[in-house]
Amino acid sequence: MTLREYFKAVPPGLAMAAGIAFVILNGLGIWQLERLKWKEGLIADMARAEAAAPLPAEKLLAQAKPDWRSVALPVCKIDASRVINMHTEVDGVPGYRVLTACPVGNKAILVDLGFAKDKLAAMPATIMPVGRLRPFEKSGPFTLVNRIAENDWYWRSASEMGPRLNAQLRSDYFLVLDLKASHADIPGLSQGPLTATLSNRHFEYALTWFGLGWALLGVFGSVVYQRYRKAKSVS
Repeated sequence: MTLREYFKAVPPGLAMAAGIAFVILNGLGIWQLERLKWKEGLIADMARAEAAAPLPAEKLLAQAKPDWRSVALPVCKIDASRVINMHTEVDGVPGYRVLTACPVGNKAILVDLGFAKDKLAAMPATIMPVGRLRPFEKSGPFTLVNRIAENDWYWRSASEMGPRLNAQLRSDYFLVLDLKASHADIPGLSQGPLTATLSNRHFEYALTWFGLGWALLGVFGSVVYQRYRKAKSVS
């Protein structure tokens, strides 16, 4: 079989479709490699920020996009009337995120103190909050509605929780408390995740796209070869 005979057996439409698909699949693989480099830089920046000393929260919140740096709040006094127990689940264990409000600037910020299996009513009188800023999440179509009158909570809402905590809460960020850095020994509370884990599987994704591209090329070559053999046997 000569190369010319081989290519004569290639349907033009099939060849064009296979060529376009091959270019797209390999383009997606290259894009994933670029994403890999970006994600590695992001994770490195995140690690550097987390290792840095805490900054005053008011200073960091004045920036356009607060990063993952540890932040410190002024002294915060807590009492049982300023605590919200929000339903959650951690590793399959039902419980509560224990929330309160602490001052920052001329407002207050919602502080996630940690996870408790049972509702906590009594709290330490004073803490020195240190933790990480997180943007408020939005409620989704399947998010349960907060039942304010019953003090039954399912998602963080600054507008709804502020009156309950007798505070004017910031609506952009809340604070996840670092119990160890805050020297807060609160019975019944365990540390919540301070930062979201960033997955980095872009190299695997790139190999998948490249593999699909070359597998497609192999299938295309096999189809063309079978067509060639069939045409040759007929002739």
